Amino acid sequence: MATASKIFRLSRAQFLPVILSPVLVGTALAWWTNRIFNPLPFGLVVLGSISFHLAANTIDDVYDFESQVDVVSNRMFPPDFGGWKILPRGLMTFGQAKLTAYFFFMLTIIVGLFLTILTGPFVLLLGAVGLFFAYFHVAPPLRLGYRGLGLSELGIFLSFGILPVVGCFYVQSGYVSFLPALVGLPLGFLTTTILVNHDQIFFDAYKTGGKKSYTVTVGRKMAVATTFTLTLVSYAIIVGAVVWGLLPHFAALVLLTLPLYLIQIRLYRKPAESPLHYVKLTQTTFALSVIFGLLLMVGLLIG
Repeated sequence: MATASKIFRLSRAQFLPVILSPVLVGTALAWWTNRIFNPLPFGLVVLGSISFHLAANTIDDVYDFESQVDVVSNRMFPPDFGGWKILPRGLMTFGQAKLTAYFFFMLTIIVGLFLTILTGPFVLLLGAVGLFFAYFHVAPPLRLGYRGLGLSELGIFLSFGILPVVGCFYVQSGYVSFLPALVGLPLGFLTTTILVNHDQIFFDAYKTGGKKSYTVTVGRKMAVATTFTLTLVSYAIIVGAVVWGLLPHFAALVLLTLPLYLIQIRLYRKPAESPLHYVKLTQTTFALSVIFGLLLMVGLLIG
């Protein structure tokens, strides 16, 4: 396996739309409210967001391997399981993977400093909070995802919702307001549902390996109820904002993702024959989250 493909696999780059979605929404919101678009800050935000997401995913795999969680997963799932990891299969050393993570973190910091100089110090604050949760999601000494307190899920909610939407709005408009924070809520909720459903796949492996994610801590049924609730709240926030005149009517385009929500309900009701049953559920949740964000972006641009 070539080095580039190894890094792609290690960093799970296929999930980059999850971070690009709120970036586009925050930028579109600045356009709708102020009719302003600055290409340089936008380009830097895109680059920084990509490196941030890759850094978070890579460091996650590094310390999940060190704690043996991914080793347990590798033993429990069949060899052709699509979610297999690089490190347990010996395709990259621990040191190489850690160095890759640090490279992405360094790139994120450099881009963040440029953005701070270009647009203002508020970027530095938002970036620091995001980097804190990205690194300590599973890294010692905090290892938030191993404590069973929902702290890692809180980090996902902030880092893929409020922080990028508020940040992108700020670098375009130069100010902060209530609206981008409100718009960031549903995107953060929906990204959190991806993580919660993803952990349904690895429920037994995480339980065996001692990773106390929210799903493992509260159990499968409560995790299901949580994702149902968060998704409904996400729809309610956007519809409510449209009704109250805070967002254009076209923002209601997000309701076009409701069929994906109904698919999730059917998948939940179908008895799970194996943990792999939850792969399709996670993929559907991922699609709903990303398409929801893209439709919201379109609604803001044409509104």
